[in-house]
Amino acid sequence: MLGKIRELIVNNKLYFWLVVFILVINLLVFVDRKVQEAGEKKEAAVRVEEEPAQEKPAMFGEEDAEARQEKLEKLAKENPVLYMFLALLNLTIIFMLLVGIGLDVYFLVRFVKKRPVDIRIRQQEDPKWGIGDVVRVTLLFLAFGYVFVIVQSFFAGLFPILRNENFRMIFNTAMMNVVGISVIVYFITRKHGQDIEAIGITGKRVLGGIFYAVIGYLALVPVLILIMVGTFLVTKWLAYKPPVQPIVQVFMEEKETAILWLSTLFAAVFGPIAEEIFFRGFMYKAIKKSIGIFWAMVITSAIFSFLHTHIVGFLPIMVLGMLLAYLYEKTGSLVPSMTVHIIHNVGMVILVFLIRNIGV
Repeated sequence: MLGKIRELIVNNKLYFWLVVFILVINLLVFVDRKVQEAGEKKEAAVRVEEEPAQEKPAMFGEEDAEARQEKLEKLAKENPVLYMFLALLNLTIIFMLLVGIGLDVYFLVRFVKKRPVDIRIRQQEDPKWGIGDVVRVTLLFLAFGYVFVIVQSFFAGLFPILRNENFRMIFNTAMMNVVGISVIVYFITRKHGQDIEAIGITGKRVLGGIFYAVIGYLALVPVLILIMVGTFLVTKWLAYKPPVQPIVQVFMEEKETAILWLSTLFAAVFGPIAEEIFFRGFMYKAIKKSIGIFWAMVITSAIFSFLHTHIVGFLPIMVLGMLLAYLYEKTGSLVPSMTVHIIHNVGMVILVFLIRNIGV
């Protein structure tokens, strides 16, 4: 056993040292965070002694519902155009829900009658890369991210924009995605001698792929709403308040218009494209080659969800990941999964902006 481990390390010296580097960085961050938390607890204790405790209202309590109703009535008088947009958005969601239910019934009937859906765009090519390559790409991706942040800290004094925490987060993530895609392309084309079509990047029947994506997402809407309502009821019963995700924090707090536009572009378009290349095109195919379609869908969707959200949002995002993997498997193209991902993220961005600007 030790001999095999030693041989593995010898044959992958670069990646062994990358693992060491990543572990050391995470250890230092963990220690620093604990020190900061200890200091914050002391400051909080002092504030509690000096200031009277203020009870925070529940996020979805009765008083909050009344406040939202008052805001809507005020909005109807002060900004009727925005109020009409909000009403149209609500009608659109209801329409999508009804169409989605109809599609789910249709697909369920086809499933019972054993009439599979044929939406193949291109025949999938067996990948020459494997799980080991996925691990190597992940290590290179993480290591570059840490190095980039370290280097960036030295230039923060020269470029004032780097002092903006929200800009740094978006810029760092975007650069890491560029590097990640570049490494994936290198592994596929140079190391394994395959074309980028092997991961599903194709220009064949793009409009058909977009159509399949819209149908697939509409069919998913009722399932997502059902899961989210169930999750909301459970969290309310447990009195658990989930933390706000970093990207949502950017949209809620950032005041610079340019950074908001960059954040929107990244969250709604560039991020989904990069993630589909990695999760579906690269990781899913490698895992599928080893353990089959179903478990590859489950594992990649679980990892996808775990890296995106907290425990409250885990199940909805995992179900979304299952649809993305299913569309990729059925069509052989990344266009449908990229389109669904973009549609979903655009919807979430619109929702966050509405909450930010209207407060409902």
